[in-house]
Amino acid sequence: MPKAYSPTKTQPKKPRKSSVVIEEQRKVFADVLMETGNKAKAARVAGYHPSNVDNVMRGEDVQQYLEDARGQIEDVSTLRRVDVLNIFMEAIDMARTLADPAQMINGADKVAKMMGYYAPETLKLEVEQNSKALSNKFRALSDAELYEIAAGRAKVIDGEVVNNEQ
Repeated sequence: MPKAYSPTKTQPKKPRKSSVVIEEQRKVFADVLMETGNKAKAARVAGYHPSNVDNVMRGEDVQQYLEDARGQIEDVSTLRRVDVLNIFMEAIDMARTLADPAQMINGADKVAKMMGYYAPETLKLEVEQNSKALSNKFRALSDAELYEIAAGRAKVIDGEVVNNEQ
């Protein structure tokens, strides 16, 4: 007959894992998680039970390992603006070599968009609060008249100009 469990007897304690082993286990967890994106698989590979994944994920060291890994991936995979511009320029040169004007125009269009050449031009006109009469005259003007003023092709408007930059 098997012995019954007796709560009065002390059970042998499991040996505690060293901090080095725990640290290595968490690094393995973070690495497998970054590779697979599967928390349960990462837990099993690292030696954790899948039900403990949330506890492992809360660890500051695991969060730091994951952040470092994401930073390394970002450094390797990030295309910079100049890289994309160089790719477009190479494609335009290839289209020129192949005598394909449609693709050359397409490439030039992409470069122009990337460089911001198609962005609308913004003109800012500041009117001080103490010049109410001039302000009212500007408000009464149409958009076309305001555009003419901004472009420097406008007729004269009555008002006073004060240079405050001295």
